[in-house]
Amino acid sequence: MPPRPPPSSRAGAGRSGGGSGADSPNSGRGRPARGTPSSEDEDFSAPLTGEESYPEDGPPNPELYGDSSGSGGGRRDMTRVASVQDIDDEGSTREQEDDNPDATRAGPPVQMLVLAGPDRGRKKRFQSVRMVIGRGKDCDFPLEDQSVSRRHLELVYGEGGVVMRDLGSVSGTQVNDQRVDECVLKHGDELSVGKTRLRFVDEAEQIKELRAQAEQREAEEKREREEAASEAKEARKSGGAARGSDLDPGDPRLNEATNANYKLSDVLRDEGKNKGTAVVSRPVRPPTRGASAKQGFGMTGKQKGLIGLAGFVMVMLVMGLVFAKKGPPPPPPVDPNVERAKLLMQKARESVRADDFANAVRLVEEAEKLLPGVDEEGLARAARKQQDVLDALQKVRDLIDEKKFDEAREKLANAPEGTAKTDEEQRKLEAELGEKQLAWRIQQVDEALATRDPEVIRPLLDTLPAQNRPAYEAKLADIEAELAKESADSARRNRNARDRAAANAKEQRRQFMEEAFLDVERRFNGGDYPRAVLECDRVVDRYKGDKEVKDRSMALKRLIPQFARVLEEGQKKMDANALEAAAKPLRRAAELYRQIGFRGSLGNTLDEQLASSSVASGQAALKKGDLASAGSSFREAMRLNPGDGRARDGLEALQKKVEELYLQAYIQRDRDPQAAAEKFKVIIETASEGSEVKRKAEMYLGEVQQ
Repeated sequence: MPPRPPPSSRAGAGRSGGGSGADSPNSGRGRPARGTPSSEDEDFSAPLTGEESYPEDGPPNPELYGDSSGSGGGRRDMTRVASVQDIDDEGSTREQEDDNPDATRAGPPVQMLVLAGPDRGRKKRFQSVRMVIGRGKDCDFPLEDQSVSRRHLELVYGEGGVVMRDLGSVSGTQVNDQRVDECVLKHGDELSVGKTRLRFVDEAEQIKELRAQAEQREAEEKREREEAASEAKEARKSGGAARGSDLDPGDPRLNEATNANYKLSDVLRDEGKNKGTAVVSRPVRPPTRGASAKQGFGMTGKQKGLIGLAGFVMVMLVMGLVFAKKGPPPPPPVDPNVERAKLLMQKARESVRADDFANAVRLVEEAEKLLPGVDEEGLARAARKQQDVLDALQKVRDLIDEKKFDEAREKLANAPEGTAKTDEEQRKLEAELGEKQLAWRIQQVDEALATRDPEVIRPLLDTLPAQNRPAYEAKLADIEAELAKESADSARRNRNARDRAAANAKEQRRQFMEEAFLDVERRFNGGDYPRAVLECDRVVDRYKGDKEVKDRSMALKRLIPQFARVLEEGQKKMDANALEAAAKPLRRAAELYRQIGFRGSLGNTLDEQLASSSVASGQAALKKGDLASAGSSFREAMRLNPGDGRARDGLEALQKKVEELYLQAYIQRDRDPQAAAEKFKVIIETASEGSEVKRKAEMYLGEVQQ
């Protein structure tokens, strides 16, 4: 390595005022003004004077040393050492300062960036290993979003990374749109708290990404340079000899002494790469020969070397102080009550997340006893409110179980307002109330249908919704029809039962009367009529309290003597063969016999005698032309003795007479309607029931009488 050059005029050349450090306006202060170099900033790599200095017209390569004509600080500033992150964020760090103006970079290289919400655009670096985010002013990162809890969540930096832990917030915390209570964050994760959305930024990962992008760009640029060099090489092959003769041996770029003066920046750049920093070497303005002599007045080369070495050491110390990782300050002495209160508050938040609000209130009250004012975010008040909502909803459920649906609906309507979760539960409970009330009403209708009582069913149908009524109304109509049929059947059965009971009672009464007058009947059928009358008095004496027995006895005492008298008269006429004359007394005797009500052979004998006399009466009336009397006598004989041939022959003869009389009446109906009408009446009275002659006579009688 060439020997260190003697001091040059680089220290004062190109600075404000153009003078040395002693003449600077800031020469009397502890540190120089910005832009004014101190002794630590002196660059001992400037070119020498004489043959090793730059020519009068400046450096031969402006791209390497910078434009000497401008007044900008690019050529006048000293070599500066900085990290890649400082280079990228040098301007933005001042413009977007953290919320705390006194913030330092002692914490881990992570930060939170607000993407959306009232605090959009803000960011916050970690100042220690823990950051609390919330609405409270005492939080490490206070937010203006009112939907965020006072102490919403905390971020804890550890060996495993940054752990996010929800502090029992009411609205909860979402990481990448998923509700979580605790998790390890990764670079780029997005958190949602209330209406605010934040992004977790790990600067180390971000630098890795930037380095990867830079390396990719460098690789692309290198490839482009290699392609360009390859093209240039091909071009040089065609005219290499000519271009080689054009090289100027006096070019400063070929001077080893000149190149040695700029190796310090390369060394610093290599050291910066090894330490994770970038060295930005700003080209310096090449000094003139006169300036070099002026600047180096009074200093030897060894002094310049010592000052340069001291400046380099100071730069490295500053870099170490800036980038050294500062640990958190020692914690203050721990108060057991404070730690116990915080632990109780943490358990209370966990109870809130588990929806155990009663336990949360109890834990907060215990924490307040240990450390008054620890519940800054109003967790107990919010938990009580939530518990009131849950108690109201539970009361509604109890009323539903007790089938008190109207009271449950009123209680639900007056329930206090809660969070979105309880509001959703309230809506579900309202739907459940409607379903269970409808099911209960349907059950009542089904039970009423089982009783088959329309008076009970009909009011219950009115409580059902309109879409549920038709089916049950049809069932009610069927029940009413069945009940009407059953009622009619029951009435008929009751009537038949009454009739049977009456018939049974009548039969029993008849049997009783027969038994009561058995002696009277025996005397009557034996023809001892006077003795039968005397037996009636004995029956009355035996059944004095029975009015029916007494009335029958009186009737028999009256009828038996009459029957005996007319029977005797009819028998005498029958014995005298005066059958026609015997018909009248015998008919009277038969009528009295039916009224007396006794049964025996006397009734059959009487019917035979009356039938014979009736046939005789009918034949006599037929001869006289009295068709009506003849028909009555013949029909009576047939009733009394259906097998009597004489009565049958008489009826046939009578039928012929009736047909002859019909022809006469039919002929007379036009010229003598009155006489024809009389004949039609006789035909109708005499002809047998349902005969053709009787039907025609009735028709023509109506025409004649019009």
